[in-house]
Amino acid sequence: MPEQSTRDRIEQQVGKALLKNAFFNLPSALMIGATILATAIMPDLVPMIPWFAWPIFGFAGEAAIVAASLTDKAGQEKLVESLFREKYSLNGIRDRKLREKLKEADEYRQRIQSVVDQQRSGVLRDRLKTTTNQVYDWIANMVALARRIDEYRTDQIIRRDLTNVPKDIERLKWRLDRETDPRVREQMTTTLASNQQQLAALRELHGRMERADLQLDHSLAALGTVYSQMLLIGSKDVDSDRAERL
Repeated sequence: MPEQSTRDRIEQQVGKALLKNAFFNLPSALMIGATILATAIMPDLVPMIPWFAWPIFGFAGEAAIVAASLTDKAGQEKLVESLFREKYSLNGIRDRKLREKLKEADEYRQRIQSVVDQQRSGVLRDRLKTTTNQVYDWIANMVALARRIDEYRTDQIIRRDLTNVPKDIERLKWRLDRETDPRVREQMTTTLASNQQQLAALRELHGRMERADLQLDHSLAALGTVYSQMLLIGSKDVDSDRAERL
């Protein structure tokens, strides 16, 4: 079974929220209240209508309110956008360059979504919408990468160790070359090996963070490419005979 996309998971949350809000909102509460009141007093005021008709009217009105809430596409899109921005926000990311990259990526996402929304219903629009869903995954992965890079870059202990550990290694090597006591040399050798392992781990971590930063640049460029290609699809009519006649 294929893994759900980021947008699919958000849409599921939106669906649950809409279903809950459809029954627990102001119009629904007013309809229920009006139904109870009408059932109590309207049979006396309008005797030609049987009392059981008023609950039926109320049920029909409540059903209409629920249906309107669940089929409000514009409202659903707003909720999807709100939940996505809330979950994958820039809050907590302190590195200015990382924030700028994520802002550019989100601008591409919004513009890509706008291009899809302008397309007429059909196979092309459905295919473009599938691409848009994948873009949400890209943005989610970019935010996750950026948070890890930001944690690394702002970790004072890692920065300190990257500076101090190479110096400690050189200092130990210098002392080891001059030390004559066998037991001291043995301890120095053990300590030197530990420091070298620590430095190797630090350099591997640094390399991974550098590759992650390059991956952000690659994803950003890919988003720009997708946006440009979508604009090309929409501009095909510009070169057509119909456009020339106009």
